[in-house]
Amino acid sequence: MPTPMPASSNLDYDNQKSYNRPTFIGLLLLQTASIGLYGFCTDYSPEMTNKEITTTIDHYYPFFQDVHVMIFIGFGFLMTFLKNYAYSSIGFNFLLAAMSIQYAILINGFFHNIFNNSWHKIDLNIETLITGDFAAGAILISYGAVLGRASLEQLLIMVPLELVFYAVNESLGVIVYKAVDMGGSMYVHTFGAYFGLAASYMITNKAIYNNYQDTNSSRESNQFAMLGTLFLWVFWPSFNGALALGNGQHRVVINTVLSLSNSC
Repeated sequence: MPTPMPASSNLDYDNQKSYNRPTFIGLLLLQTASIGLYGFCTDYSPEMTNKEITTTIDHYYPFFQDVHVMIFIGFGFLMTFLKNYAYSSIGFNFLLAAMSIQYAILINGFFHNIFNNSWHKIDLNIETLITGDFAAGAILISYGAVLGRASLEQLLIMVPLELVFYAVNESLGVIVYKAVDMGGSMYVHTFGAYFGLAASYMITNKAIYNNYQDTNSSRESNQFAMLGTLFLWVFWPSFNGALALGNGQHRVVINTVLSLSNSC
């Protein structure tokens, strides 16, 4: 006769509760701190008190929408390439991106004040939201390197730590060395890639990690990953040109479209 399955549902439920409780408490504390910091350290940009807000939002909001789609849909479905982690990759991507945007605005503003030696409240406007999306992009690039190896708790620790180093690196490059590229290749992509590789190296136990089945893909996972790739491909001109100024914005968009088409 077949051996009956053990009645362990209650035990599993208790283990799940104890496993999720610290995560929930940690997230609650982070969000509580975020609410307080936004209340005391941020304010709406002065342009919102006059007619300039109309032209500003008309100009920047379409770019912000495109970048937002890239962060939540493009990167989210791009991470489904591992069949064993396709579901969690989309969910974790959603959570990490939402956290990164709100924390990046605070952390970036804090370090910009330090490097500019000018203490004032952080301005909230559409440009600030775009820079928050850029920081989230760096986080999600790092996430791709630890996908399937890092637990949710490790990822929640990685996000604020990486955002601190991201802000320091970006402030040094932009404010001190005056080195700026419109696509964020240095401060978003390269930084996110090397941070992710370093994090993956540190959290992986090389002595016991030999389960290569976890790194396999499937027809369905590759199709979803291709969907994410296409979203990124279509909206990348907005990512590169969102914060470019004047005629430079036209050149960035045109050059990015031509580069994408030729590279494809």
